[in-house]
Order: sequence, then C-alpha cells, then structure tokens
Amino acid sequence: MGAASANRSFTEKTMIRVRCFRCGNAFQLTEQHVANALAAEGISGKPSHYVATCPHCRHAIKVSLQRVRLPAPEATGEQPSGGEQPSNG
Repeated sequence: MGAASANRSFTEKTMIRVRCFRCGNAFQLTEQHVANALAAEGISGKPSHYVATCPHCRHAIKVSLQRVRLPAPEATGEQPSGGEQPSNG
C-alpha cells in the first residue's frame, strides 16, 4: 500500500495547507494552482517558496515548496472562439 500512495495520479488534487500569520485564517491551495501561478509569472523550474495572498486580509504569506511536488502547468486556453463579438466602433 505504501508504493501506491507514493505514485499519485496527476488528476488527484493535492492540497497545500496555509495559515495566515496576521489574521489566523486557514485556507488551502492546490499544487496545480501554484504551478499555474508560477508559470504565469514566468518562473521556470521549482523555486523554494511561493508567495500566497490571504483571501481574508490580503496579507502576503511565504509558502515553502520544499515538500511539494509541482505538476506541469496547464495551458491557459487562449484559443480564439468560434463567434466574433461585435465591436463598439
């Protein structure tokens, strides 16, 4: 059973637990969310920390990524849509 838990599926959403040092609010981030945010910032590789923002008080929180396995970032989905929207001109 130990080998099965070590080989996680990439579709499984693994959560990172975070607690705000300012207001004490506890919240969770998915590893996929962190990977997508780092890719959007243009950071390649795996940094040692990620800066999360508390959803309650908006305080910046430094989250260690030492024990986190980041998946590949998802595509942004910036594909053109089939229908065109009317212009305001």
